[in-house]
Amino acid sequence: MDKVVLNTGRKKINWILILQGWAMLWVVIGHSTIGSKDLWPEYARVLFKFAYSFHMALFMFTSGFLFFMTRLAVEKWTYKAIIIDKAKRLLIPGLVFFLVALGLKLAFPEEMTRKVELGAHELLRMVFFPYKNPFREMWFIAALFWMFVLTPIWKWTLGGNVRTIIMLMFLIPLHLYYPHHPYMGILSIGDLCNYAIWFFGGMLMSKSGIVNSIINRNMPWMPIAVGATLYAIGYLFNPFGMKAGGIIMSIGLSLVIDKYIPSMFKGFRNYTYQIFLMGIFCQFLVKIIYSHVHMPYLIAYLLCIVVGLYIPVLISKILEKTNNSFLLCCVGLKKRS
Repeated sequence: MDKVVLNTGRKKINWILILQGWAMLWVVIGHSTIGSKDLWPEYARVLFKFAYSFHMALFMFTSGFLFFMTRLAVEKWTYKAIIIDKAKRLLIPGLVFFLVALGLKLAFPEEMTRKVELGAHELLRMVFFPYKNPFREMWFIAALFWMFVLTPIWKWTLGGNVRTIIMLMFLIPLHLYYPHHPYMGILSIGDLCNYAIWFFGGMLMSKSGIVNSIINRNMPWMPIAVGATLYAIGYLFNPFGMKAGGIIMSIGLSLVIDKYIPSMFKGFRNYTYQIFLMGIFCQFLVKIIYSHVHMPYLIAYLLCIVVGLYIPVLISKILEKTNNSFLLCCVGLKKRS
């Protein structure tokens, strides 16, 4: 979710920006359904299923790719500096929006499908089980932060081919067979087990330079074909193939878009984390309006997508204008020097 600032040439960077935008688009689409599943139109049902078949794995993959490129491949970043930076960029904004979600749920209980109560037991449950707190998306923030905590392991593993293969042989079965016990939800440990393979895969692909080889050989359509094939096989046999295929297909699409429409998603692709944090609240407002005002489902659905993408961008740009370090920190942005 980091902004890409390395100056390594337009094509080697721009496709990653497009991939970020593409991944965020599907996260927003996945959050745009309204009301009970039984009442969803078929198009909303199909788009929801497609989004959730790969979009969070893609987000983890992209985060791993960028993490290797902007942190592990840059010698000045010590482990301590990485953890402090990620705590500021991830945990503090996560805490802020946890408090916002808690306040909204307490203020408007009649509008909530999941109500909350204040109490020591309830607050502890919210902290230790991120998926159970008012801002459910905390599970992703906690799981992603774990990926950065494991930086020494990733660096050691990526330091040799044998170690890399052993790690892959460990992470793939961990993803496929980790125990789905309720206690695995503590501090999102289960989500770490589930998504570590995609984060590691992103780092591995970033280190390997495979994508640059595809660009240099002018073969952007190849990942689309390979990814679509894997996705189809995964649809028939195992969701793992759908996730892997969706990621590879998305990389190919980003390369093709970079070649023909390089400015695609430019309006929001640099604010993916801010959209992740704020977009769901903007969509929630649309859903409340829909529940009280007669409005065609399609109009409300499209509004959820547009509002979920662009209102957070607007808020972020306003905050950037203020250049206030406290406000920027609350939404995971950096102050301009």
